[in-house]
Amino acid sequence: MRVGLAQIATCPGQLSHNWQAHLWAIQEAKKADADLVVFPELSLSGYLVGHGVLELAMDLEDPRLDPVREASREVALLVGLPLRLPQGGIANAAVLWEQGQVVGVHHKLYLPTYGMFDEGRYFVPGQRLVPLPWGKGKLGVLICEDAWHPSCASLLVHRGTDLLLIMAGGPSEVGDDHVPLGMRRWHWLVGATAITTVTPTLFANRCGWEEGILFSGGSWALDGRGRTLAGPAPVGEPALLVATVDLAAARRHRSLAPIPQGERWELWQAHGERSAC
Repeated sequence: MRVGLAQIATCPGQLSHNWQAHLWAIQEAKKADADLVVFPELSLSGYLVGHGVLELAMDLEDPRLDPVREASREVALLVGLPLRLPQGGIANAAVLWEQGQVVGVHHKLYLPTYGMFDEGRYFVPGQRLVPLPWGKGKLGVLICEDAWHPSCASLLVHRGTDLLLIMAGGPSEVGDDHVPLGMRRWHWLVGATAITTVTPTLFANRCGWEEGILFSGGSWALDGRGRTLAGPAPVGEPALLVATVDLAAARRHRSLAPIPQGERWELWQAHGERSAC
C-alpha cells in the first residue's frame, strides 16, 4: 500500500484555512497514487483551541465534514478533530473515511495535563484500543501522547495490527544546533516503536507556529526493521511524504524476529489483578 503523511500547519479554529491545507496534501497524495492520507492530531480544528472546542466539536454527521466525506471518495483519509460524543463530552479523535463513509474511529486515550498541556480540561479519554478496519489492512492508530505509552503499540500489534500510525501535534523547543529537541525525541520514540513491535510505523506530525509555540514536523516512516520508508520531512515546513508499505514483508520480518509474539501477557495480567485489589 502507499500511505501519504501530511505534515501541515494549522490555525486554531480556522476550519476553512485548515481544510485548504488538507486539500493541498490530498491533491499531492493523489498525484503520488496514495491509498491513504494520514493527517496530524486535531488537524481540522488546530491544536490550541481552548474553550473554543465547544463550538468546534462535531458529530460524524456535521455538515462541516462534507468536504472530507467527498474527498474520501478518491483516497482514504485519517483526520484529527474534536468529536462530540453521543453520551456527552468531546473526544480528541482520529476518524478514518473511505468512499464517503466513516469506517473507523479512535479516541485519544492519554490526555496530557502537564507543562503547556491541559487536554483533560476539554476532552474525555478514550476507553477502547482496537485496530481500525481497512480494506488493505488493520490500522493501529495512536494520537500523540498515546505513543509515549509503549503498552498501546504492544496491545495493538497483539490484536492484529498490520500498520502503526502515529498522529501528532508535537511542540518543541529549539536545540543548540537549531535542531528541534522535540523532533529528536519523537524520532527516538518512533524508531523504538517500529523495532520493538517489528511493525511498520508511520509518524505524521504537524508543523509551523501556533500561539507562539513551535511544532517541529519531522514526519517519518519506518518499516519493522527500522529502515526508512520515507522522510524525515523538513523541520517546520509543510510536506507530503509517501511511503510504500509491503505488508507481506512486514509479516515475514515478524516471523524472523517474533518479539511481539513473545510478550508475557501473564505478567501484565498479574500486575492488573494486584492493582485492582
